[in-house]
Order: sequence, then structure tokens, then C-alpha cells
Amino acid sequence: MVMSPVLESFPRPAALVAGGRDAGRRDAEGGTDASVSERHAAAALALGRRELEIAVRLGHIATVASGVPWERRVPRAEIERLASAPGFPGALRDRIRLVNASEGAALLRISPARFSRLARGGCLAPLSFHPHHRAIVWRYPAEELRLFALRHPELLSGPAPGGLLRELRGGADWRPRRWRARHTGLLAQQAGNAWERAAVAAAVLDPAVVTDTVPDPVARARLHRLRPPLGDHREDAAVRAVLRVTDPDESRWYAGMLREALREARALARPRAPVTADRRR
Repeated sequence: MVMSPVLESFPRPAALVAGGRDAGRRDAEGGTDASVSERHAAAALALGRRELEIAVRLGHIATVASGVPWERRVPRAEIERLASAPGFPGALRDRIRLVNASEGAALLRISPARFSRLARGGCLAPLSFHPHHRAIVWRYPAEELRLFALRHPELLSGPAPGGLLRELRGGADWRPRRWRARHTGLLAQQAGNAWERAAVAAAVLDPAVVTDTVPDPVARARLHRLRPPLGDHREDAAVRAVLRVTDPDESRWYAGMLREALREARALARPRAPVTADRRR
């Protein structure tokens, strides 16, 4: 995928990686009592459901597979770890706080116009969004904005870099692309198998691109059944512009991800040749 010339990358915390296959095996070995539903975890951690979702997406709460595609559970040990941390629950809430553009500008002590330029130029990655009067309101992790200010004070004052200005003059807006990259990245990590990873890529591609990439209608139907959640927004034109890839370079990147996952899925499903006496010798 082509990246912004001033793109800021934030490493994924180790807690997010802990939500993968190894954590799922530990949960299965511990029995059903080793983890709880996200609803029960939110209540135990004094969080709302949306706050828990944000904490999981930011990597502050590890989850494990539940056996149902795209449904996650929280290990009891993870709840105990968080509940025993200093400053709980206030410190956890501060780490998962999201701000809109005007709040983000105030946090960085810059003008809303400069914040908008940084966000549209790909320097800041929104974590969530919601439609409002046919427009999109983006929300950013406050903790990441503070980190950005420490790493790039030169972008908060003075003239903007030439690469950023060229992007903006060309009408670039990297906010939807950065949101898709964050969300599909997390879903791909949570996927239980190659078919689910393929469904992640197919979910953001235009249906015509999916048809060209996956000519088999049976395979496309399977991808549709495994479609991951992209949010609970009422889908209108503004929301579709966020959920659906339109840039050709980005579309090729997700189509490549789709083809690679399908190759892996089919290779795993291919029957192995029987072991003959000669092969055993």
C-alpha cells in the first residue's frame, strides 16, 4: 500500500499480540471459566461496552477466540491484571480516551486548521468515526496525539513540509485509509484461519474487485458469510466512503492480501498424498 510521505507509524503493543492463537489455546485448555464475554469483562473493569472495544483495539486488553467468528472473550487473568494495576480504573480510562479534531487541536496546542492538515495528510491515525449531518466526525487516541507531539514537534509550528503540502494541494485525505489500515490490521490478527483473513480484505474492497479477484461464486459466498464487523454505523454515502476502498493503489494492496490468504486457505485444504511403503522407506 502506498503510504503518506509524512506517515506516522505507531507500534502495536504486546498486549494486542497476546490476543492471537496462543492465547486462544491457553483459554481452551483452561476451560470455559478461563475467560468471560466482553459484556461481563466491561462490567468487571468498570467500563462501558464501547470503552472496552476501544481498549481492545488499542491493545490495552488482550482477548482470545470464542469459537464463533469475530466474537472475542477476555481471559479472567487479564481482568485481574488490569484491576490490580495502579490507578485503576482511572489510569486505564485515560489511556483509552478519544478526542475529536477540536479537542485534539487543543491537546496539541495548535489551531484546528493545522490539526486538520496533519490528519488529512496522514500524520494522525483516527481510531473511530461516526456520521454527523452527512459528514464524518473522526476520533483520535489522546495518548497517541501526545506521543506524536513528543516525536514531531517540528510539525506543530512553522511551515509545513513540502511533501505534506503537495499531498493536500492534490486533495489527499488519508483519514479513511488510516482508519481502514488500523481496523483491518486488528481483524487480521484476530482471524482464526486463512479464510477469515481473506474475508477481512474482501470486506473493504469494491464488490466488482472481489469478483475479479475471486471468480469462484462458492468462494465468494463463503467470504460473505465470514464478513467481519466493520462497525455498527447506518451505511450511507459518507460511511461507505470510509468503509470501501476506492484508491487504485490501496485496492491492489487489499486484493493482493485477499489472493495470498486464499492461496494459503486452499493449500491447507488440499488433501495430502497417501504415505506408501516406498515413501515410508
